[in-house]
Amino acid sequence: MPAASPPPLAWTGILRKMRVEPGDPVAYFLRDATVDGIPAADGALSPHLGAQVELRFLGEIRCTLCGRATKSTFSDGACFPCSQSRPEADICIVKPELCHHGQPDHPCRDEAFAQAQCFRPHVLYVSLTSGPKVGITREANLPARWIDQGAVVAMPLAMLPDRRSVGLVEKRLSDEGFADRTHWTRMLKGDPAAEELLPFAERVAARLTDWGVPLLPERARGPQGFRYPVRTWPGKVVSLNLDKTPLVAGVLEGIKGQYLMLDSGVINLRKFSGYRVEVKAG
Repeated sequence: MPAASPPPLAWTGILRKMRVEPGDPVAYFLRDATVDGIPAADGALSPHLGAQVELRFLGEIRCTLCGRATKSTFSDGACFPCSQSRPEADICIVKPELCHHGQPDHPCRDEAFAQAQCFRPHVLYVSLTSGPKVGITREANLPARWIDQGAVVAMPLAMLPDRRSVGLVEKRLSDEGFADRTHWTRMLKGDPAAEELLPFAERVAARLTDWGVPLLPERARGPQGFRYPVRTWPGKVVSLNLDKTPLVAGVLEGIKGQYLMLDSGVINLRKFSGYRVEVKAG
């Protein structure tokens, strides 16, 4: 029999975190991180559910912040110089409780960035990903932040005026044993029951009240649920890596968080931000 023809080209560009659109189910789109030219149009992924998909690394890595060629990346696709100088890659983005704004011996990397991104209302929320957890994000990032983490259901609990303030509360909750991380392999094994979140949310809300952190009005704390485009959950989670295997291929069985679930394994596309790839699907 003649060899099967490869699927047609669906998208090519420099990877960055997928764009998401809330819906039933959530819709996913490939986005181009080109910063020194015209980016490729977004490529819809959800329509290829159940189809053969090939993801090929073309051997080029570009910084998602400045566009320069690089051999390795940090912080969502930043090159090393940008990781040391750009505000998007500062330690306080990952650990907001370590914000150093206003410190004379360790000044903020970019005051305009701080005012536009950090000194804005931030939400402290609870969500159900691999299990119940607490999290924080700018108000403007919802609900995309919840979808990026693969939340089945999420609830905002409190609003604080800036990133450092909300980060300090989250760190205090974490120090008291409230989970603030997602176990990604467990998250990809299936959806936990939404009912698991409510008792956790009640415990977090009670702690916030003890500390004098005002809760959002009850009408604003309603849960929001998400359904992901998944045909089959992996029985065993096998991680695929473009550095080790430049061609990743298989039937697209599902998408959740920032993961593609193929019948050959799973790949975290966000991990490979900055990699130039071509995607074939059909």
